[in-house]
Amino acid sequence: MVTLDVFSDLICPWCYIGGRRLEKAVDIARERTGQDFRIRHHAFELNAEMPAGGMDRRAYRSEKFGSWERSQQLDAGTVLAGREEGVAFDYAAITRTPNTRAGHRLIALAEREAGKGWEMADRLLAAYFSEGQDVGDTAVLSRIGREMGLGEHVAERLTDPGLETTVAEDEQLAEYLGIRGVPLLVIGDKAVNGAVPVETLVEILEQQAMEVPSGAACESGVCSA
Repeated sequence: MVTLDVFSDLICPWCYIGGRRLEKAVDIARERTGQDFRIRHHAFELNAEMPAGGMDRRAYRSEKFGSWERSQQLDAGTVLAGREEGVAFDYAAITRTPNTRAGHRLIALAEREAGKGWEMADRLLAAYFSEGQDVGDTAVLSRIGREMGLGEHVAERLTDPGLETTVAEDEQLAEYLGIRGVPLLVIGDKAVNGAVPVETLVEILEQQAMEVPSGAACESGVCSA
């Protein structure tokens, strides 16, 4: 098995697009090589100083990019790119930019309890970008957790210090690796930054699959902050 380590954040539209491209590439590479691939999510916060309750999205984006008009231009680019991957962005429905720390804890919970961290990450990206849900809101996260099969009392379980440790360790690793933008894929000794095309990803995966014996494990260790 080849492990693909992906650093991403829940307010990163290119992480949403890049994740879908990676899934397509994995399907193709698996069929061509007979090798299995495991995608593993790692937490990264584009704005670690975001208030716990988030911010008005228009105010946040206008400050970050200099104007609301510039923010809308960037949004339009992701809408076009996402359409090619079957990803629908509904920016008009998004009113707040959330603090994503709790969302990353939910991803860690899904991975720990069900081995579904990557699936939860994709679900939260869809909830935010396609449905306009506030993925920093504990009530929203709790409901999504139940929908994804994590059972009851998700909100209480999100306070588990072990989940915070997992998120903190991911971010320490990102700092050690010098990561400044996401999405970033680490595969073997290679790092691939950005939502690169499916064809490029397939080439990289096929090359890595040839270097790893079937059944063996390969473990490793754009939006910008």
